[in-house]
Amino acid sequence: MFNKSLFKNVLLYGGLAGLLTMTYCYILYANGGVPLDGKKAPTMLLSMICMILSVKSYRKSNPDQTLHFWEGLVVANLTNLMGAMISAITLYFWLSGSGSSILSTYISESIQTLQLPAVKDGYVKEMGEGSFNELIEAFKILSPKNIAVDEIVGLKGKLPLGLLISIMITLYYRRGYVN
Repeated sequence: MFNKSLFKNVLLYGGLAGLLTMTYCYILYANGGVPLDGKKAPTMLLSMICMILSVKSYRKSNPDQTLHFWEGLVVANLTNLMGAMISAITLYFWLSGSGSSILSTYISESIQTLQLPAVKDGYVKEMGEGSFNELIEAFKILSPKNIAVDEIVGLKGKLPLGLLISIMITLYYRRGYVN
């Protein structure tokens, strides 16, 4: 059964993951970047480090310093979820801010990239003109809520990627390779 350090680890390291994600996004924004989509990929590495620290700390707090597979999986995924929720909520309010032009810049840059002849021709060839037009329209109506939800459960969101990572972390610490 879970010990008392479960919630402490999840809150501590999940909060740290959320703060590190937003710090990275702010630094990227301060240096002229748009901290959305592919430019946020390194934040998954920050979440992974926090997941490792959380599982390691949880394992050390067990009386015999062992870890069941399901314990590690739950601790790692809850830590990842907590970090993703904190970063998603913060992103939502940051992008919703009255003076924030981050989202409009991201939308215009994405549409410009899609309009490049090589990109457009390749997409139209594979998916068709109608699908391309739908994609452009979808970018035009993008909202902070969409970005926040995508941070958690999107195709490149933290939960789908974190599930695979948590399995590897759990297997590593469950086997006892680390003392």
